[in-house]
Amino acid sequence: MKNNSLYKSFKAKFINFEEIGMRSMRAFIFTFLLLLSFSSTSAQRNTYFRRVFVDAEYYLLYEEYKDALPLYKELYNAFPNNYNIAYRLGLCYLNIPPERSKSIPYFEKAITAITDNYKEGYFTENKAPKEAYFYYGQALRSIGQLDKAQKAFEQYKSLLKSNEIKKLRLVKKELESIQTAKYFLANPFNHKIAAVGRNITTRFPEVNPVSDNSGNTIVYTSVQKFYNAILISNRRNEFWNNPLNLNPQLYADGEIRTVGITSNGNILLLSRNDNDIFNLYYSTYDKETNSWTPITKFPKTINTSKSWQTFGSLSKNGDTLYFSSNRPGGFGGFDIWMSVKTSAGWSEPINLGKNINSPFDETAPFLTENGKRLFFSSNGHKTMGGFDIFYSNLENNTWSIPQNLGYPLNTTDDEEFFFPIKNGKEGFFSKYSNGKNDEDIYHVTFEPNVFR
Repeated sequence: MKNNSLYKSFKAKFINFEEIGMRSMRAFIFTFLLLLSFSSTSAQRNTYFRRVFVDAEYYLLYEEYKDALPLYKELYNAFPNNYNIAYRLGLCYLNIPPERSKSIPYFEKAITAITDNYKEGYFTENKAPKEAYFYYGQALRSIGQLDKAQKAFEQYKSLLKSNEIKKLRLVKKELESIQTAKYFLANPFNHKIAAVGRNITTRFPEVNPVSDNSGNTIVYTSVQKFYNAILISNRRNEFWNNPLNLNPQLYADGEIRTVGITSNGNILLLSRNDNDIFNLYYSTYDKETNSWTPITKFPKTINTSKSWQTFGSLSKNGDTLYFSSNRPGGFGGFDIWMSVKTSAGWSEPINLGKNINSPFDETAPFLTENGKRLFFSSNGHKTMGGFDIFYSNLENNTWSIPQNLGYPLNTTDDEEFFFPIKNGKEGFFSKYSNGKNDEDIYHVTFEPNVFR
């Protein structure tokens, strides 16, 4: 009705049938209707793509990058000269580890149209923010293009104002990581790294391997299509047996993963997503029944209602728990905490202090059998970029300054999980394999000179 009224008004105001011929009148009407139709079609098109944009932004907000990616691709195909969409596509690829290199051409396009008045979340925004340089640098660093990454970070730094303290701190950390990476790449350790191979490696991602101190029993998480499978395998004559699925014994469901085990292999620790809060659980091995008990949640002194508890490690006798949490009172985002089991239950957690924890994130702590060395992942200490694996020694009841385990265990990408065995001389970890889009499990034997 609105378009019809507009046509009548237009005709009454501008058309005099007696002054123009019938042929001209028909041509005029045809042209007008064509323009009206085009306007209506264009409006419908924009309405559709606005909905696609809103859905993509929703997934991006909740870090569902794989779901956001095809929506931004559709938008980019429709608006190839929109630098904001190119920037968003780059963000998606950057946060999908095996596809990070694909973010580079999109960031390279985005940085050609930077604006100081960037309006995030607006469909009408067609330029990119200065942060495109920062993420471009991260993408380059992750694939080892360190000189180009350094230039991108320096360009980003030059665009920052003196009062943007947090951003200046982040880019300073990245520039320091470039120098650390160059040092370790030029001075690699002779770590022996090998895939665990047959019966463990499948078409699914295998992550978070934990083991008893012998290294002959491994429990890990297989991220399968509809659920996470908690699997266990034993090694006989250098070969791993077909794994057993522990989920029926553990009564484990939802988004759950292995995060720790005692050195004797009798207490298994897991972390589960309970309504967007990660909590720590444990299960005990019953030798009489040769089975695992259903998972039990750690008490409220460990699991709080407003913070995440993501990884945990128990001492040899099971009376001391080291775990990572983003609870208040720490030095940064995620810190490493310690709690002791007493006759009254688990004590209030104590922060391990500023030697271990930084203004950034420390996570995945694992204690050796003798209790003298702690391994963990950090993006706050002297890293090669992103998260690296570190160790700290317990000396006179104080944790020493953490040391980077160097290349090739650590790389210019993220290393977020390492589980030590044999008092830290060896261990298991998971990483993305060359030519694969999934994580696999590896065993490492360290060069002795790595420890100070």
